[in-house]
Amino acid sequence: MTHYSEEAFNRKAKRYEHRWEAYLNHTHEIFLKHIEIEEGETLLDVSSGTGLLALELTELDAPFEKLVLNDPSKTMLEFAQKRLADHPKITFSNQTAEKLEFDDRHFDRIFCLNAFHFYSNQKHALEHFHSLLKPGGRVYILDWNRSGFFRFVNKVITWWTTENINTRSFVEMQDQLNECGFQMINVLEWSWRYWNFFFIEAKLKT
Repeated sequence: MTHYSEEAFNRKAKRYEHRWEAYLNHTHEIFLKHIEIEEGETLLDVSSGTGLLALELTELDAPFEKLVLNDPSKTMLEFAQKRLADHPKITFSNQTAEKLEFDDRHFDRIFCLNAFHFYSNQKHALEHFHSLLKPGGRVYILDWNRSGFFRFVNKVITWWTTENINTRSFVEMQDQLNECGFQMINVLEWSWRYWNFFFIEAKLKT
């Protein structure tokens, strides 16, 4: 079944980056400050959208061996393919986060930026992340933080949109990761304009 978020992003792909320019600039800047990529690694961007993060990584000469851009929206993915067509180390995948079909222990790092609140089955998505990571691998999640004043903002958003919205608080997100076999490495909470955010870096429990 097609998800509301997939349909919505197919419709708005053309105007996505222009409309959300300041928001994307802010969240991508924070994300890039807190991730690490080592020589020869295989990476997965679970919800890559138009490929903006991948473009930024190539501009920074990130030393990855392979980067897989996945997104459930075919239209968003087409934008990414056109934008990054000249990068042989980047491949593309059109799957939902809850049904990723890759070999187990395939990725060194998994990125999830501005997308976790759209996932309809978040526990299943995290279980997939766990199975896809190599020993010592890391997952990085930056998303909305349903706490403080943003609880009201989030409620307004859920009333206004037809998309699936399932925003977690920072504490709830940590609990979910713990339950799915992850150990927190680096965490951050902050506010920007009327948004609350969290960033979490986690690894597989040993």
